[in-house]
Amino acid sequence: MKAVILAAAPSDKLKPFTETRAKSMIRVAGKPILEHITLSLKQAGIRDLLVVVGHHRESIESTMGHGHAYDVSIDYMVQETPLGIGSALMACRQELMGEPFMLVYGDVLATGHPFQRVLEHHAETGGGVAAVALPRSSKNFGNVYMDPEMKITKLVEKPEDSHLANYVFAGIFVLPPEVFQLLEQNNQDMEQCFQKLIENRALHATLWDGDWIDITRPWHILDANRMLMDLWPQMEIHHSVKMEGSVHLEGPVHIEENVVIGAGSVLKGPCYIGAGSYIGNNTLIREYTALGPDSSVGYGTELKNCVLFGKSTLGRLSYIGDSVIGEKVHLGTGCCTVNFYPDGTPIRMEGESGLLDTGVEKLGAMIGDNVIIGARHVLEPGTRIRSNHKVADMVTIRTEL
Repeated sequence: MKAVILAAAPSDKLKPFTETRAKSMIRVAGKPILEHITLSLKQAGIRDLLVVVGHHRESIESTMGHGHAYDVSIDYMVQETPLGIGSALMACRQELMGEPFMLVYGDVLATGHPFQRVLEHHAETGGGVAAVALPRSSKNFGNVYMDPEMKITKLVEKPEDSHLANYVFAGIFVLPPEVFQLLEQNNQDMEQCFQKLIENRALHATLWDGDWIDITRPWHILDANRMLMDLWPQMEIHHSVKMEGSVHLEGPVHIEENVVIGAGSVLKGPCYIGAGSYIGNNTLIREYTALGPDSSVGYGTELKNCVLFGKSTLGRLSYIGDSVIGEKVHLGTGCCTVNFYPDGTPIRMEGESGLLDTGVEKLGAMIGDNVIIGARHVLEPGTRIRSNHKVADMVTIRTEL
C-alpha cells in the first residue's frame, strides 16, 4: 500500500517558522516532523511514499531526498497552488493505480503505532478507515460521531460550542479508490467526499487512545517535543562525543556525533544535542530541550523546555526557557527570555489577526530563522520575532564619559 503525505499548504498560524520552511520540516525532538512520520510508516510496513509538496518544497526535497537514508521510496507531487486536500489527492490519482491508499496529514504526530492500528482495522473491514483521537478541546477540529459498530455516522466540520463531540479526525486514513469518483462528483471538496462516504456507511473509525497532536500554533512545537521525548527510555551518547572535564548527565540524554561539552556542564534528560554542537563550560541544559545540529551555547547559559532548530549561537550567561528558535539565530551575551507574568496574567501572542490566547502558563519567545539579537536584551513572554530581523546590542553608554 502507498501512503500519500500532505505537505504542500503554507501555514500563517505557524509563523515565523513557516516563513522559511514547509511546516512538516519543523524540528521536534531532534528530527523534522516529516522524518518522524516517515519512520513510523516504515515501522508499519509502508515504504512507498508520495509526498505532496508546494510551499517551500525545496526544504523537504533537500532534506528527505528520495528516501534512501530511511530505507523507503519517496516520490513527490507538486501542488503549486494550495487548493485543498481534494485537489492534492486528485493530482496523485494516477500514481495510486486504483488501489486503497493511506492518507496522512503532514502536521500531526502521535505516540505508539497509529499507522499499524489503521492498517489492521482496514484488514478487518476491507473498507475506508479513519483514525480518531480525543484532543483536549475539539472546537478547532471537524467533530466525528460514531455508532456502536465504530462506523462514522456524522462529521461536523465547524461545530458550534454547544454541539461539540469528543472525537476528531486524527489525520490518518485508509481510503478506497472510489474516493476519486466522489471527488469528481463534488468539485474536489474533501469534506463533501467524507460526507458521502459517511452517508454510504463506508467509513469506519479506529480510536487512537495514545497521545496525539496537530501542530497548528508555534507553542504546539513545545507540546509535541515533550510528547515524543517522554517516550525515550534511556541515555544515548555517540562514541565521538568529547566531554572536557567533569560533566554531569542524568536521565535520557541523547547526544549525536562530534559534540563537545565543556567542563562543569549539567544535562538533565530528556534532552537532545544535535551533531556538531558545542556546549560551553558550566552550561545547564534542562529537561525537554532539543538543540539542533551545529549549534553553539556559551558559558554559563541555561536552557529549559526549548526547541532550537540548529546552526545557532547563544551568547554566554543567557537564559532561554519555553521557547522555539529557528535556524542560524544569533543571541548575544546575557539574553533572557521571560516566560511568565508574576501576577498570573495569561500569556498572549501576536497572531495573524491580532492577539491570541495561548492557553499556556509559561511561554518564552518564538524566534524565526536568521534573527540577530544583540547583547543584554530581555524578551517578554509570548514574543514573536519574524525571520531575518535584527536587533542591535542594548548599549547604555556609547561614548567615553
